[in-house]
Amino acid sequence: MEEQLLQLYKKSTVADSAYLIADGKAYLFVTEADKYLLQGKNLIIGATELVLGAKTNENILRLETALALKGTTIKKIPAATLIQGLDNSAFAMNLAIVEAKMLVLTNEILKKDLQLDSQLVKEKNICIEYFTIIQSLQKEYDKRRLPWIKELIEKYKTSLIYKKGEAFTRATESLKVETPRELSSNTIEFPPGSVLCQEGSIGDFMYILESGQLEVYIQNAKVATIAEKGTVIGEIAMLLSMPRTATLKAQNTVLVTKVTRDDLKQSSSPQLIQMLLVSLAKKHQANVMHIEDINEKKALAYAEKKEQEPHKTDIHRYINELSQLKSGLEKLINTKQADYLEYILKIK
Repeated sequence: MEEQLLQLYKKSTVADSAYLIADGKAYLFVTEADKYLLQGKNLIIGATELVLGAKTNENILRLETALALKGTTIKKIPAATLIQGLDNSAFAMNLAIVEAKMLVLTNEILKKDLQLDSQLVKEKNICIEYFTIIQSLQKEYDKRRLPWIKELIEKYKTSLIYKKGEAFTRATESLKVETPRELSSNTIEFPPGSVLCQEGSIGDFMYILESGQLEVYIQNAKVATIAEKGTVIGEIAMLLSMPRTATLKAQNTVLVTKVTRDDLKQSSSPQLIQMLLVSLAKKHQANVMHIEDINEKKALAYAEKKEQEPHKTDIHRYINELSQLKSGLEKLINTKQADYLEYILKIK
C-alpha cells in the first residue's frame, strides 16, 4: 500500500516555521531525483533555514521540499518561537542532532554522485583552490591595506567559481570555538603517540583541541594534521552515536577538552551547542547547493544528449579562470616587488 504524504513546505519558498513530528518520518527532496528519509520521535524539521537566517540576518529560502506521512501528529513551530528556544540547551541539542542526520544523509548523496563522475571531483578541487587564493589575498589586504590587493580581489571575487569554492570549503571546514569555563575540568593531556579515538569505534564524545597537534588517519593512511586551537573534532559521531570515520593520534603533547552529549544538554551556557548547530546548518546548506549543481549538469547533459560535455566545458572554463587569477597575481608580485605573496601561488 502506497504511503499517503502531506507537503509541509516547498523548496525555494519563504521559511516562516519549523515542524515537530511526534513520532514518524519525513521525506526531504533536494531535487526530484535526490531525496532522503528522516525518521524518529520528536523530530524537528525545517529549522535549518531559520537558524541560518537568524545568524546571518538574511532571508534563507527553503533548501528542500518536505513531505510527512498523513495522520502523523505534527505541530507547527513559528520562527520566533524556535529562535527563542535556542537558548535552551536541550532544545538546541535536539535541533543539532537532526541537523547532523541531514548532513550525513546529504553527504551520502554527494558521495554517490562524485563516485560516478570523476570530472566533478576535479571541478570541486579547482573551485576550492580558487576560493582559498582569494581568501588568502583578503587576509593580506586586511593586514597591509594595499589598494592594488583589494583591486585584484574585487576583480576575481565575482566569479561563479569563487561562489562554488566557498560552498565546497564551508562543507568541509572545521568548527573553531572557545571552550566554556564550566568544561575546564574535562581537559585531558595525551602524550606523543597516544590514540585519542579509533576509526570504527562508536562516538559518544567530541574533543576541543586546546594545544598540540593531532594526526588524522583513515584506513591507516595519514590524511591531515589538526593544530589550530579551538578546533572541534568528532561532533557528528558524538551527536549521532555513529562509528568514528578516522583515527586521531597525538603528534606531540596534546591537550583536549572532552565533551559529551550530557555536557551539552546540562550546560548553563548554550553558546557551544548553538555554534555546533550553526556549523552543521551551514554544511547542510553547502551540500544542498552542491547536489543542485550536480543535478543541473545531469539535466543539461541529458538535454544535449552529450553526457560528459557540460562537465568538460565547466572544467576547462574553471581551469582557465584559475590560471588567469594566478597569472594576475604573479604579475603584481613582480611589479610591486611583493615577495611576501609568493606563498599564495603555491596553494593547492
